[in-house]
Amino acid sequence: MEKILLVGVLEMTFFPAIYSMNRLLTQLLLLVSVLAFTIKASADDRWETLRAINWVENPTNHTRMGRFGELGPYQFRPATWRMHTRKPFQMAIQREAADEVAVIHYEWIKSRLEAAGVDASAFNIAMAWNTGVENVINRRAPSISHNYAERVVNLVNTFHQRALAAADAAESTRAATAVAAIVSLPPPSLDKPHVHFSVTPDAPKFEIVLAPPPPAPTIFTSHEPVPAKPLFVVSTTATLTPQFNLLSSLSN
Repeated sequence: MEKILLVGVLEMTFFPAIYSMNRLLTQLLLLVSVLAFTIKASADDRWETLRAINWVENPTNHTRMGRFGELGPYQFRPATWRMHTRKPFQMAIQREAADEVAVIHYEWIKSRLEAAGVDASAFNIAMAWNTGVENVINRRAPSISHNYAERVVNLVNTFHQRALAAADAAESTRAATAVAAIVSLPPPSLDKPHVHFSVTPDAPKFEIVLAPPPPAPTIFTSHEPVPAKPLFVVSTTATLTPQFNLLSSLSN
């Protein structure tokens, strides 16, 4: 009796613990999924903004130095370059080094705007890239910087629309491929012992194996074959009493 009561107590404490653990795990997975989606969206927005800044600053990616000492795809000035890296300023013309510093500078501008309570939108980040963060925070950006930011935002919207169109085209192609794979499949037939089918090219395949038909039954008997010319003909009545009739050949 004590053992049964102990088992009952263990079950009462064990199952709520499992339920709480599963609920916590579900919430954790949901949080991780949301964070991953947010990080990816933020990275995509950053890349589109930097790409647009590159197109506005230096669309041909020339390596000449500008009037104020700007250099590279993002037209960094020496003071801005030295804020984020110890690499030589001449490396600003190298794409990999320029992209690395551009990401750092983008995040620096974004953090400064957010700390000041200013929306870190693509427009404000582009305007700060052109005229400086303090001018954007204090609302002293000149009109030329507003025009600069508008050009960047227009390019960002264009890149975003192209990305959506490419994603829709890829999804349509995938759906068309799946439909074509379904249509091209031969109809199942029971005449063949194996029938293969698949819904999509990368879907798991199943095999239906039909059992072979059972063999025809064979009946064996020990009766002797009837002679070609029987001497007697045996017939029965309803009472199963046998009657014998003498053949005419024997009476002669």
